[in-house]
Amino acid sequence: MKKLSALLALLLSMALLAGCHTDAPEKPETNDTPDTPEQEQTETVVDPEPDTEPEAVETPVFDEKTLPLLDGSTATIPLSEGIVQALLGYDAAEAQAFVKHNTTHNAYVNLIDGKCDLIFVTPPSADEYAMMDDSGRKFEVERIVKDAFVFMVNKDNPVEDISLEDLQKIYKGEITNWKELGGSDEPIKAFQRPDNSGSQTLMYKLVVPADEIAPAPTEMRPGGMDDLVDAVSDYDEGLHSIGYSVYYYASGMYTDPGSKMIAVDGVYPTDETIADGSYPLTDGYYAVYDAEHGENSPVGRLLAWLRSENGQKVAQASGYVPLMPLN
Repeated sequence: MKKLSALLALLLSMALLAGCHTDAPEKPETNDTPDTPEQEQTETVVDPEPDTEPEAVETPVFDEKTLPLLDGSTATIPLSEGIVQALLGYDAAEAQAFVKHNTTHNAYVNLIDGKCDLIFVTPPSADEYAMMDDSGRKFEVERIVKDAFVFMVNKDNPVEDISLEDLQKIYKGEITNWKELGGSDEPIKAFQRPDNSGSQTLMYKLVVPADEIAPAPTEMRPGGMDDLVDAVSDYDEGLHSIGYSVYYYASGMYTDPGSKMIAVDGVYPTDETIADGSYPLTDGYYAVYDAEHGENSPVGRLLAWLRSENGQKVAQASGYVPLMPLN
C-alpha cells in the first residue's frame, strides 16, 4: 500500500511540473544552422501592453550625468528630446544638441557593446535577436508607445486603398501591375529597405516574412527613410512606385507633397485608428535594455515614469500615440 501511495505521489508531482511550463516569446526565424552544440540562449522578453491605467509614478530626478545614456532610431529622436526636456529642464535647442541617435541597427550594436544604457527602437530583427543571444546577457524589450507600419504611393496614383492580402502579393512578386489594383496599366515599382533597418524588420514581421519576399536590387532598397519618401514622390520616376515607412516618420517627421499614405483593408492610418487598433498594421516603438538594470536603477525609474500617465503625456506631446487613453 505504501508503494502504491508513493507511486501516486510521484505521478502527481510530474503532472504539476508539466503544467508549469510556458512558451518563450517567439523570435524571428533565421536561416542560420549552426554546427556547434546548442548553448543556452539569452532570454529576450517582450512585455505585453498594459490593459489598465498606469499607477501614479513619481517623476525621477536626474542630471545630465545620471540620466541613462540613450540611443535609438531616427524616428524616436523626438521622443528622447521630449524626455530630456521633461527630466532635465532643457529647452528644445538644448535637448536637440544633447540627444544623439545612431539609427536602429547601430543602436542595438551600441547597447550590446555597452556604449549606451537604453535604446528606443522598432522590434529586434532576427540578426539583432541573435546578437543579443550571442552576448550571453538577457535583454528586456518593452513597448513604450504605439506606432504603425504604413505604405506610400505617389500623390498622382489613383489607388487610395490596398488590402493586406494584395500588399503581400505585391511584395511576393505575384501582383506586378497597377491595373490589378484599379490603377493604370503600368508596372509596379516596389521599393524596400535594407535588412536590419527598422521598417524592413516591420515588413518581415507584419506583412511578408524574409524568406518569402521578392528580391529587390540595391537601387530599390534606399538606405535612408527620407530617400525612400523622395523616390516615391519623384514626379518622373515615382509615379508608379510604392514604398513603406513608420507612421511617425511619414506623417510628420519627413513628409513630401509628392507622396501620400494609403489605407490598408479600408482603414487609413491616423492617431485614432492606431490607438484603437482598427488600422491593421499597428505596432510600436520599444525600450530595449540589459535586464541587469532593475526597477530601482536609473533605467528602471525612467521607464516606470515613461509608462505612467505623465510620461505618456510627454510622449504624446512629442507626437507619438500613447499606449492607453489619457485623462
